Amino acid sequence: MGEERAAKYDAQLRRALSFWDIAYLEIGSMIGSGWMFAPLLAASVVGPASILSWLIAGILVYFIAEAYTEVASMFPRSGGLVRFPQYTHGLFASFWIAWTTLVYVIAVAPAEALATTTYLAALVPGLLIPGTMEISPLGYLVAAALLIFYFLLNWFGVHIMGKTNTAVGWYKLLIPTFTIILLFAFLLHPVNYSGLPGGFAPYGMAAIFMAIPTTGIAFAYLGFRQSVEFSGEVKRPREIAIGAVLGFTLVVIIYILLETAFVGAVNWSKVGVPPGDWQGLSKSILSRGPLYQLLTLSGIAVLTVFAVLFIIDAVLSPSGTGWIYTGGTARSLYGMAANGQLPEWFMYLNRYRVPKWGTIAALIVGFLFLYKFPAWSLIVGFITSAGYFTFLVSGPLPLALRKMAPDAPRYYRVPAISVFSALATISVYLIIYWSTFDTLWGVVVAILLGLPLFYMYVMPSRFGVSRSKGFVAGILYWIVLLLSTYFLLYEPIVAPYEKSGGLPLAPSYVLYFTAFWLITLAMVVGLTLWLSAGLGEEQRNHIRAGWWIVAVIFTVLPLSFFGQFGVFKTPIIPFPWDTIIAILIGLAIHIWGARSAFMTEDLKTALQRTRQEKV
Repeated sequence: MGEERAAKYDAQLRRALSFWDIAYLEIGSMIGSGWMFAPLLAASVVGPASILSWLIAGILVYFIAEAYTEVASMFPRSGGLVRFPQYTHGLFASFWIAWTTLVYVIAVAPAEALATTTYLAALVPGLLIPGTMEISPLGYLVAAALLIFYFLLNWFGVHIMGKTNTAVGWYKLLIPTFTIILLFAFLLHPVNYSGLPGGFAPYGMAAIFMAIPTTGIAFAYLGFRQSVEFSGEVKRPREIAIGAVLGFTLVVIIYILLETAFVGAVNWSKVGVPPGDWQGLSKSILSRGPLYQLLTLSGIAVLTVFAVLFIIDAVLSPSGTGWIYTGGTARSLYGMAANGQLPEWFMYLNRYRVPKWGTIAALIVGFLFLYKFPAWSLIVGFITSAGYFTFLVSGPLPLALRKMAPDAPRYYRVPAISVFSALATISVYLIIYWSTFDTLWGVVVAILLGLPLFYMYVMPSRFGVSRSKGFVAGILYWIVLLLSTYFLLYEPIVAPYEKSGGLPLAPSYVLYFTAFWLITLAMVVGLTLWLSAGLGEEQRNHIRAGWWIVAVIFTVLPLSFFGQFGVFKTPIIPFPWDTIIAILIGLAIHIWGARSAFMTEDLKTALQRTRQEKV
């Protein structure tokens, strides 16, 4: 099963993408809604120091991307991000990654449809509910039509989607580039960088890091994953690394320059905000399309004309990311089916050699997300935190493969792999931690909700565990998790925190959280050990190799609760000690994860396939 079963479907995929196509898959995925909203949101949280937030995030994500690029060039597999963990860490670890991937990627296309609809409201005000950033019934129709368009573009073949994306990619590159040039040339106010009240970093150093996952910065960089997700459809594996590095580097440069230009372009009198009140910008006229509003408010003819081209890109940029992630969702489902975590029919291809049921599922669930999250700002924080959870294996994965398969063909090798891989894991852990408890608690609960599927489907089908036993464990798990979440976490802690914006340091809050943490941890460990009690040694290896993922969940949540970005007005673990602790935990997790790897049957099959393909 697993890799062996997937081989026949992998062989049918169309290998039609060049390194330019891979580069523009990354560019098209990364330059989406993020570049249109994140500059404003980042500046409103950090002030001029938001420029540093973009730079630091680019460096952190670079370590993660490098780790995956080596593995993707070694194993070019569609849906690789959910398949690779199973090669080195087995079914338990790969299930956590795959489930979280599914939770995150399905939400991206609806988010991009929301972003396009929101920007179009500058021309058609009826697309939004008056006084809010939420879409109206007419806005729902527009967003739904966009989702259908993303679906159709993917349905008729990766070569059509890839070439369309490459063509649109040029436009998506040019418009941000010209926006940067025009803002610097016509609207630059040097005083904005350090000459206003508060200076360069008016809200402190901690805000620089908090902004990375909470304002759309880390969200914008998430798109690097597409070079991995579509790697099974690349003409030559060596082109994966070239395209990935090229695309990522270009986008990081553009984003840093764009934030720099945006900060300098703010004209405080025209946006109606006192000079230096960066937080006030998020409630000003800029909230309905920050860059577009800067261009039109300027009163300069050339900028007003360019604003028309900008609106066109406001449709193309998010849409490009949307149709890429529609395909990425289908390939994530394909990867889960290849792992044996979903039924085989998720690997069935249509006549255009595209994963059929995964593409349909992406459309249907996308409609549900539109209903649940009617505004871009409501969904982006959740996507970011969940998205980086899926990269937990990025560090241990290439390091483990270097040790277990040192002579396997590789078309790209990361230098100083021990250092790079550790930095990748630490980077992931930091971004997750900086997400703030307000976002992280919901993401953790969403991740924990998936484990019963492992009990009820994967363990019976792959390990021979009694299906009735798996169902009993799964139903019991769901009941306990939902009750403890509501009565120990949401009602006594989250709800009052959301009303007040910060809680006093009282023992009751600590007791409620500790009870929730202990109950959920005991349930995850206890039920998993109960179901695996009768398994053979090989099958127990799969369970043992995944405990480090559980450790991530149950260390980052309490650190977030007690740390700088938690619920208390006076944090128990203030900055920078919280971040130092996060770095140390991330390093320990990395060592544990790397040592947990073992030679799975799927890895043996994958290595054999690689050698045969090279010959």
